[in-house]
Amino acid sequence: MWLAAGLLLFAAGCEFVAVPLPTASVTLQSVRLDLPRGSYCWSSGGKATCADSASADALLESGYLKPLRTAGGFDVQVAFQSKSELRTFQVQRVKSPIGTATEPSTAALSFHLPAVPAAPAGVYIYMITSTWPQGDVSFFLPVELTSGAG
Repeated sequence: MWLAAGLLLFAAGCEFVAVPLPTASVTLQSVRLDLPRGSYCWSSGGKATCADSASADALLESGYLKPLRTAGGFDVQVAFQSKSELRTFQVQRVKSPIGTATEPSTAALSFHLPAVPAAPAGVYIYMITSTWPQGDVSFFLPVELTSGAG
């Protein structure tokens, strides 16, 4: 009986190991940027927490999001730092001169950033949403597309 109780406690204990929220960064050509976190719901260590982010427009106006100036026209490589296993990720353009859309992303954790003049110049904000066994976490990538070198 004690052995069964011990095994049960051991199995239950695996559920209560705290896994911190993941962080994310992107590489744009040779520039590496840490991404600010957006909304998330995370359950780890026997605790669950959800936090909602302000809208991309509000975060931009407050100065929380600071767009990187670039001419675009290249792939953005996304990297997550976590002690857990990434299940899925999705990229959505949540602000731009051409509206919002889900961006095609690859299994290699990348997506294409358009270039001017194929896309209008202006501020583009991408929301990268990641799914983990412990929950979902979103991150923001703000860029300002300019003509020529940024």
